Amino acid sequence: MANNRSGRKRRFKNDDINKIIKEHSNGRSVSELAKEYGVSRQTMSFYIHEVAAELEMSNSDNTACLVREMTYWKKLNRDFNLTAEELSRYKARYDYMLGDDILTSILVDFLHEQINVLDFTSHPMKRAFGVKKRPSWDDFVSFLEDRCVPRSRDHMKLILYDYKLDSYDPFAIVERTGGRMAEDERYIKIYRIGA
Repeated sequence: MANNRSGRKRRFKNDDINKIIKEHSNGRSVSELAKEYGVSRQTMSFYIHEVAAELEMSNSDNTACLVREMTYWKKLNRDFNLTAEELSRYKARYDYMLGDDILTSILVDFLHEQINVLDFTSHPMKRAFGVKKRPSWDDFVSFLEDRCVPRSRDHMKLILYDYKLDSYDPFAIVERTGGRMAEDERYIKIYRIGA
C-alpha cells in the first residue's frame, strides 16, 4: 500500500481518508499512519486535520462529497478563475472522470440553471461536451442522461424502484450510480458546498 515518491504528495481516495480518520480516532498516531501509507508526517497531518474537516464522504464508491468550508471550495475550483462572488453562485461541481484523471469539470448553478465548464483534456472525444466551448443547461441535462439508463428501458419502474426513485431524474440517478456505464470506465464525481 505504501508508495513513497520523494517530492510528490500522494493523493488519497475518499475510502483511504475515511479509514485513516477512523484509525487516528481509535488511537493510532500520525507517525504510524504516515509510515504505513508511505507519506511524510506533514502530509498525513494535512489529511487528518484539514481534508477531513473540509470533506464529508457520502458514499463508499468515491462519487459524492460534501464540502464543508468555503476556503476549500475556493481551492478546489481555483482553475476556473472566478471571483468569490461568482463562485458562490455555484453549489455543485461534477467532475467527469477516467480513473483518477479529471476530463471535464462542471460547476453547477441550480437556481439559474447555468453551468461553467473547464476541460482538462485536449481530446474532444473524451470531454463531457465534445468540441462545445459554452454548453447550455440543456446540454448538461443531456450529458447526464447519456450517463444514465435510457428512459425507454424495459422494466423502468423496477429500475427506478431499485434506485429508490418515483420518477426518471437524471440528476438523482447520476448521484446514485456515479454515472457509471457498462460501455466505458468513466464516471462522475460530485462535490457540493454545504453547511
